[in-house]
Amino acid sequence: MRDFRDAKAMAQTLRKSLIAKDVTIGHGESLELVAKMLGAADWNTLSAMLQTSAHPDRAPSSQAVYPALPIRDFVPFPAGFFPLFVGREKTRQALDLAFQRNREVILAVQKDARIDEPSFGDVYEIGVLAGLLELERLPPDRVRKEFRPRDGSSTMKILLRAHRRVKIRRFVATDGVFQAEICDLSEGPIPNAPKLIRQAIDSFDSYVTAFEAKPPVPVGGDIHDPMRTRDRRVQQMRELLPSLVQIRDPGRMADVIAPHLRLPVGGGLELLAMLDPVARLEKIVALMG
Repeated sequence: MRDFRDAKAMAQTLRKSLIAKDVTIGHGESLELVAKMLGAADWNTLSAMLQTSAHPDRAPSSQAVYPALPIRDFVPFPAGFFPLFVGREKTRQALDLAFQRNREVILAVQKDARIDEPSFGDVYEIGVLAGLLELERLPPDRVRKEFRPRDGSSTMKILLRAHRRVKIRRFVATDGVFQAEICDLSEGPIPNAPKLIRQAIDSFDSYVTAFEAKPPVPVGGDIHDPMRTRDRRVQQMRELLPSLVQIRDPGRMADVIAPHLRLPVGGGLELLAMLDPVARLEKIVALMG
């Protein structure tokens, strides 16, 4: 195996084989299965291991420049898979640059969604390093009007895997491409908090039950999947519950649960900026209470 793209091919083969046997799993699930088959804790760990082995002389950099995607009305959290619609020309150019390199981008949340040409002062300091998994170009008739590029070009739909939090030190548009200079953030060693983790699982179970009892109306404010309904969201949360019991890291637990809560952008950014894993999970539990 040469690099993580070979592992992706294995995941695609696994998924197709299971579908042929009437067993349907998602893209993210197939990636996680392949990671575990190869002895890694998860896909993010496997990707890092394979990239390191492919470049043994490349030491981890605490500061680097990446292609950047400014995002509106949506807060990404590490460890999550999610689709994103891309229309701005500089963002599309950033994607092209990322695919030419190592398929990694910085996700920078805008302070004002109305700004089309954001600069450093227009994005929040804490961002997320993410890996690009898939890209699809959508014709205008498959995209809602508010997500279509103003120049009439096609919209890109990408699938990303969020890796980790980073601090954005500089955000610029160079040669028609959004780019961000970042440095790594450390959350320290994984704390031992079994009682808090158990409390979070129980609270999430109750949260899902309460959410399920609400009238089946469309859930708005979801820019990366605007057609998501209450029923689909409930199903996703129910499917998540069994995997929560395998998590021992309170920070990861918080990041896995956070995208499923109905939070305003400000609330999501507050959680994203909390580097203390225990404090972050305590905040999540309080929000679900």
